[in-house]
Amino acid sequence: MRHGEIQRFTFLERIVHWVVGLSFLFLLLTGLAFSHPRLFWLTTLAGGGATARILHPWMGVAFTVGGVAMFFLWIRDMRIDAADREWLKAIRYYAVHDKARVPAAGKYNAGQKMFFWTMTALGAAYLVSGVPMWMPGGVLGVGPFYGGIVNAMRLVHYMATVGGGLLLIVHVYLGTVAYPGTLGAMLHGSVTRGWAKLHHPRWHGKESGR
Repeated sequence: MRHGEIQRFTFLERIVHWVVGLSFLFLLLTGLAFSHPRLFWLTTLAGGGATARILHPWMGVAFTVGGVAMFFLWIRDMRIDAADREWLKAIRYYAVHDKARVPAAGKYNAGQKMFFWTMTALGAAYLVSGVPMWMPGGVLGVGPFYGGIVNAMRLVHYMATVGGGLLLIVHVYLGTVAYPGTLGAMLHGSVTRGWAKLHHPRWHGKESGR
């Protein structure tokens, strides 16, 4: 932690976040490559089509393990309370940076909590739909998954990927362009007191003993 700053994320939280984020990016790009012939060139980023097809499900395992770890690391902080519901009612003011009309947020605002729960649901959808496509013959004697099931899961996987991709774009934008300083917290683990007071006043007050 930098001198004079407030710790926002532990080293473990940061490692887990980057494992989930980078594995998801790999999965998104290779998944898009498999979805349409015109996007197949994206597999060159992974060493070619054959390599991408081998790595894609295994990277999915890394994403799932990281996602489960993230869930248990942050679930306590992600419970939505009455203050969060008030925050959500004022989300239009948050979007235009009219902070005077946005209720004070704790360590995580309601938007971040909703992102967490949405990605958790999508993660479950990736797992449930991905296993039948990876192992259509069945897993540990269970199955096999027949053609109709595999096709249905392929659609679920694709729709979840579209939703996850859009959320990733919003997540990166908010963490870099919209709210400078946010990305730095996930790189070195701490934020300035000014940043904390501006974006998460209730959390700042708690950390400052006020």
